Amino acid sequence: MKRLITILSVVLLLASCASKKVAGDGSDTTGLSKTHKSEQQAFLKRVLDNQVQARNIVASADLRLVAGNKDFSCDGKISMRRDEVIRLQLLLPIIRTEVARIDFTPDYVLLVDRFHKEYIKASYKDVSFLADNGLSFYSLQALFWNQLFLPGEKTVNEQMLHRFTCGLADMATTVPVGFKNGNMEYQWKASKSTAQITGAGANYDSAAHGKSSLVWTYDNFRSFDGHQFPLSQQFAVSTAVTGRQQTVQLTVKMSSPKNSADWDTTTQLSGKYKKIEAQDILKKLMSIQ
Repeated sequence: MKRLITILSVVLLLASCASKKVAGDGSDTTGLSKTHKSEQQAFLKRVLDNQVQARNIVASADLRLVAGNKDFSCDGKISMRRDEVIRLQLLLPIIRTEVARIDFTPDYVLLVDRFHKEYIKASYKDVSFLADNGLSFYSLQALFWNQLFLPGEKTVNEQMLHRFTCGLADMATTVPVGFKNGNMEYQWKASKSTAQITGAGANYDSAAHGKSSLVWTYDNFRSFDGHQFPLSQQFAVSTAVTGRQQTVQLTVKMSSPKNSADWDTTTQLSGKYKKIEAQDILKKLMSIQ
């Protein structure tokens, strides 16, 4: 459980390391002709139009985590409701009893260990390391939903597309899309023919927290709610945030996705669960390998 919690938390950090609102637009279109700018915006509009519009994505999932010399696989379930929660559940095989869950919401992160009857519930402002880096639920949501995002914004609309760089080239089959803000660099890869996002990444470098990088890839696209959605997602995180370099990789393979609203977005815990203080969260999250 701790390893899975760790990678998701570091991903969330990398996905949202710009504080609050973006200071600049991150783009550099100096010297581009009006025609070229128009072509870039047209392509980015195609990327934007590919977004899944469903309110819910609920699917069974096979989870595999590789961290150092550890290789861990388990059954799971992913449940996402737009702008409300991203939930990952770890299940025992066959009987599919839940042993752990992680809820990311716009207001807090909830980590539940069913086996030890422990949990951590922390608002982003309660953990200075996360708050200082402008932790955002919406960036992680965009990554899971295969969408563009801008730090400090809940969504990306057509009027915001000029903030992105877009490297259209005649012979290339993949188009790089980028955004830079302060110590963070964000990159996406999109198919030139379909404008579908096939990969995303982020690089973060600061004196306080060292260097971190994220690589997120998408595969096995299937029709879902009228759009293509990647049922296979893999993300690898390399970070020195704890003072030593660590690399972890998580693969999520979803099956039978549904736009189902028949589930509760709020996790209720009985009095049998022991709360771990929020200030201990970073130590808990990074105690892997």
